[in-house]
Amino acid sequence: MSKYFTTITTVDNYGGKSFYSAEGLTEQLSIDKALLNKQIGIGNDDEILAIRTYDNISDVKLKHLRQ
Repeated sequence: MSKYFTTITTVDNYGGKSFYSAEGLTEQLSIDKALLNKQIGIGNDDEILAIRTYDNISDVKLKHLRQ
């Protein structure tokens, strides 16, 4: 059974980027958990730049997650 892994990239008013991530058994559960992590984090007012979900995180390089 594969797990889905989601990363959310946000930017604040000063141009600084933040990254939030989560994994789940389904794509939607993974996204929901990542959004909850963003809500819990300091960046509540940050603008979301990208939401990326991967179904096999072992095939993804860390460099690609941070783009």
